[in-house]
Amino acid sequence: MNISIIKKNKFWFVTIGIVALLSFLYGFFANPYRLKNTKQVESLERLLSELERYEKKGLKIINPEWIKAEEEKLERTKEEKQKTIDLFAKRDRSLEKIFGSEDEEEITDVALWKSRYIESTSNLLDTMARSNLPVTKGRLSFKEWGDEIPTWESIEREQKRFWVVEELLNIIRKKELKISSIESIHFTESDTSPAGTGTKLYDIVPCSIKVSMDIEQILAFIHELLNSKLCFEIDTVNIDGKLNNIRIMGDTQQVQKSMPYNRVHVVIETHAIDFKT
Repeated sequence: MNISIIKKNKFWFVTIGIVALLSFLYGFFANPYRLKNTKQVESLERLLSELERYEKKGLKIINPEWIKAEEEKLERTKEEKQKTIDLFAKRDRSLEKIFGSEDEEEITDVALWKSRYIESTSNLLDTMARSNLPVTKGRLSFKEWGDEIPTWESIEREQKRFWVVEELLNIIRKKELKISSIESIHFTESDTSPAGTGTKLYDIVPCSIKVSMDIEQILAFIHELLNSKLCFEIDTVNIDGKLNNIRIMGDTQQVQKSMPYNRVHVVIETHAIDFKT
């Protein structure tokens, strides 16, 4: 090798060496890092694109644990709904049943049903008399059949009304409610369906209850109605004609202050729900 040529072109040799070294370093270190960084950027861009797609479609980003929790919540909701349906079905059966014969089969003969109806109303009045709450048949809107032969349409209506009266009397004669007398339990002439979405699901059996009782037990009386074996809903409560439409969860102290005495006449407008099962 000609030393003089190298010395003469020393600058270019050094420059070429530096370029070669930088190229080597770039290829060995910088380029892999750049490729890795490029891949990360591309991955991030794909993720952002996916997020934009989810956002445009209104989709939710969820994970398996969230899905499991939602499924368990849905299952619990279904279980609670089924419990409610079973409760309503049980209460509805109490309203729909027909008097049974000695072998507990439903009575299918109208004359036999009429005889059982008269017997059952008489027994119910005797029970009230023994509980020191005597009441006459006329005050309970029991049907006076006379010589009339009942039809199954009228039997269905009067049977439901009988179960309503029976349940109300079972509640009224509870000693803790301190009800001293029964003025009347009567029904409207026609059983009408409620307005709104429930119209196709159930009918109602509306009735009015008039009793004399201790004012301090009014809320307890309402509680018993709402938790009875039949589905009752309270429409209005009237005390001595002075306080109308009292809220079920009203202020009892305010009620007591407005009354000069504890014994009051109470009128409760209510209705039993008759589900279409």
